Amino acid sequence: MDAVKRIEIGIFLMIMLILIHSTIYIYLEHLNIIDALYFSITTITTVGYGDISPKTPIEKIITSIYMLISIGIGFYVLGNISELFISGYFKKASKRKIMENRIKNLKNHYIVCGYGKIGKVAADKLRKEGAKFVVIDTNAEMLENELESDPLFNYVVGDATDDEVLIKAKIKDAKCLISAVSRDSDNVYIVLSSKRLNPNLYVIAKADEQVAMDKLLIAGADKVVSPYIIGGLRMAELALKPDILDFVSAFMSIAKYEYNEDLEIRKIVVEEGSELCGKAISETQIRQKSGATIIGVKKGEELITNPSPNLILEPGDVVYAFGTSEQLNSLEKLAVGSTNNKKGFKLFK
Repeated sequence: MDAVKRIEIGIFLMIMLILIHSTIYIYLEHLNIIDALYFSITTITTVGYGDISPKTPIEKIITSIYMLISIGIGFYVLGNISELFISGYFKKASKRKIMENRIKNLKNHYIVCGYGKIGKVAADKLRKEGAKFVVIDTNAEMLENELESDPLFNYVVGDATDDEVLIKAKIKDAKCLISAVSRDSDNVYIVLSSKRLNPNLYVIAKADEQVAMDKLLIAGADKVVSPYIIGGLRMAELALKPDILDFVSAFMSIAKYEYNEDLEIRKIVVEEGSELCGKAISETQIRQKSGATIIGVKKGEELITNPSPNLILEPGDVVYAFGTSEQLNSLEKLAVGSTNNKKGFKLFK
């Protein structure tokens, strides 16, 4: 039980004690309600003007017990109030208020449902990329600790299957929702609710069981991710092609930690009206303008690796590019049409 709840209980007990003591004096001394309350309050506050005082032995015993109990409750309340100041409660409350105001103004943000192992990794990645996001979880203490360590952290305490909780996270103004709660059935429910509240929302959901993947797609998820399938495939790839994968991982690690180059692989959609649309790769001068390297192009269902410089890029083609974040951001600008501002998806970093 937190200090605020204990203070509320203490104040409630204090009020009940005053009312009981007043009722007793109404019965014993035949005082009116105002005088009885006046006597009880002046006694409990130790003011004691003396205009009303206990006269009989039973009244003196009752008043003595009343004062002893009231002093104990008073110290209990004051002790908990002191705890609030010592624990920085008011400072935390101020941070929460600032955070709530910040959430009210969010637009085109991300929502992460579930702050478990997967949710934390997703939120950390969003934080590193400078993306605006809100975390939804039922563990209030854990979320408060995150806010303490990161003043820009946004969260809503509650069950993400509840529409009201999703609305508090500004789901109607969000661009993407990541559903990563522990139970597949809850993820299905979250996807259904989120798509109903915001049909244009891009939804990514986690699935532990194979059967849940189809249900999540039927529910409206745009992408479904199974950590076990991805982990199993990664382990199999490491077993079958250890040299290739080790080379890619080692190359990116060396670039990051020795040369401070944040390399990644990203897929970018060529849009109508962009600088790349309708041109051969050699004509786009992608390397000269952005510095990124094209490693593959997907046309419809066909994936072309190591594409020819003469390959024509058409609307809807997916370009797989390798480079630093800055280089890939430059390439994205070349691929975006004049009326759109969508970003690509990072595949490997």
